Amino acid sequence: MLPKRSVSPEPTIRYNLPANHFLALQPSYSQTSIEFPTGELPSTSSHESNGQAPNTASLASADFEVDVRTGFLPGSKNVIRLLGKYEVWEEALDAAKGGRYIHNQPGQGLIVNGKREKEFLWRNAIDSMPVIDTADLLVSLPHLRRAHVVLTFLAHFYVHTTPTSPSSSTSSPKEPIPIPACISVPLLTVSPLLGLPPVLTYADTVLWNFLPVNPSIAPSATLNPPNEILTTFTGTKSEEQFFLISALCEIAGAEALRLMRQSLDELFLADEKALRRLTIYLKKLSNQIDKISDVTMTLMKQVDPEEFYHLIRPWFRGGDSDGPTSAGWNYLGLTENDNVEKTSSEAESSNTLGQKGKKFSGPSAGQSSLIHAIDIFLTVDHSPTVQERLEALNAVENPTQSKILVDSTPIVPPFSTSDEIQQTKPSQGPPSSHGHSSSSSPKGEATFVQRMLQYMPLPHRSFILHLSTHPTPLRPLVLHFAHSHPALALAYDGALEALRRFREKHMRVVSLFIIQQARRQPSERVRKLMGLKENPTENEFETEEKQIDINEIRGTGGSALFKFLKRCRDNTTKAMVRPNAAGYELE
Repeated sequence: MLPKRSVSPEPTIRYNLPANHFLALQPSYSQTSIEFPTGELPSTSSHESNGQAPNTASLASADFEVDVRTGFLPGSKNVIRLLGKYEVWEEALDAAKGGRYIHNQPGQGLIVNGKREKEFLWRNAIDSMPVIDTADLLVSLPHLRRAHVVLTFLAHFYVHTTPTSPSSSTSSPKEPIPIPACISVPLLTVSPLLGLPPVLTYADTVLWNFLPVNPSIAPSATLNPPNEILTTFTGTKSEEQFFLISALCEIAGAEALRLMRQSLDELFLADEKALRRLTIYLKKLSNQIDKISDVTMTLMKQVDPEEFYHLIRPWFRGGDSDGPTSAGWNYLGLTENDNVEKTSSEAESSNTLGQKGKKFSGPSAGQSSLIHAIDIFLTVDHSPTVQERLEALNAVENPTQSKILVDSTPIVPPFSTSDEIQQTKPSQGPPSSHGHSSSSSPKGEATFVQRMLQYMPLPHRSFILHLSTHPTPLRPLVLHFAHSHPALALAYDGALEALRRFREKHMRVVSLFIIQQARRQPSERVRKLMGLKENPTENEFETEEKQIDINEIRGTGGSALFKFLKRCRDNTTKAMVRPNAAGYELE
């Protein structure tokens, strides 16, 4: 038997730490500042912590809900269905889809702009639903996620089956599309708890919307990959595969995140052994990015381009889908004071603050944290050019005359003057945040990359911001050792080349699924599923053709698609030590 230990005596001398001592400072991650009023910037650099303790969190999964096996996908099982008093939401969603067990049976559910009795009756049923308290959802994070999935799907079903207002075809102002209180009130309560806006996001359609092969055990890339999608709008195989392939890309990215974490460890040391290991990790990262590219290209075979463009994609449209002239969505059921407070989100368009019509963007691949993370790690700079900053300023001052859709993020400091823009030289070095902070963005404006941060779950957004403020970025180190360690520079360029290949393959997908489909009339089969006449008139053909302009086609995230994709590809090339400018062009 072990002897009983005596109680340690209390210290006779107590030392008070100086106020500016590291251990006495409040963590910068949880503190607010003028630039970051929400306290969301987790800085690892003491000179960026505004007199507060730098955040010492690592890239570990526990800090940012990034699982070592699944990456940004949840490491535990997604909730399949809400029960109890919340099952009325699930039942409303079943009715919109055409039935609970509808699978690969398109045409059974509601249709976009539908004017049939089915849409009318469903909307009436929604209008009569009660507002349900969300307190019991706090039982677990997966339940909150499922609630956001169900409520945002219901919101999009409701909005896109709303009959078009007669005033929408005239010069009179459009009215915001109302979302009934039974959807909006719980949605506006749940969304802030997840750090998301009250609109359908990539997290809802992909991250929280899948089951692995064996749902009873944790997902993994090789042994238990994503295999089933829980919720779709159309019940088509194309929509299920579109979401599922995205989930497979995410789980393939888990290995890329592991390699990035190992590489950052070596950057701290940067001795001879560390540089050799870093070279190996970069080569492996290149291979992993190619694997993600290969998974992405399975879309070409598994998803019907015509179904995607005409049947599936219209459901994704958010309140900003018509550009600057969009009326937005009106979230009903709150008092006047609550309406301003609760519908305000970091993702909200800056020119709708305090107004009824909220202009949130729909789900987009740009809301995936994976490629953002790879961009930042490889130091690809997506900061706006001087010309883009001038265009953005004009969009703020003349929103109705500009083609730019103005949105804000919480990381936008007060902008000085247009004179300061003109004094900015294009040759200045890239900012350390690589387009993910606000230092280069005018007031009220953020690049697409910055805007999409606000559509990511808060822990993932924090991960991206944490990575963007890492004190030892990769590219400067590679440039420093480029001559003495050419293999390192070659491996770095190889990883960037793999990322560029990914972007070029993505451009091919966009060309087939969006640009080419925008130029064509849907087939009779698809027209029937859309609820349209099977034989369109010649005038319908002529009208549609005149409206098509490749430079004006927008992604569901609100970006000018053609211009944005080319710029991302070109920025990837510019980051290389020895750039190679050859690349695929959109047609």
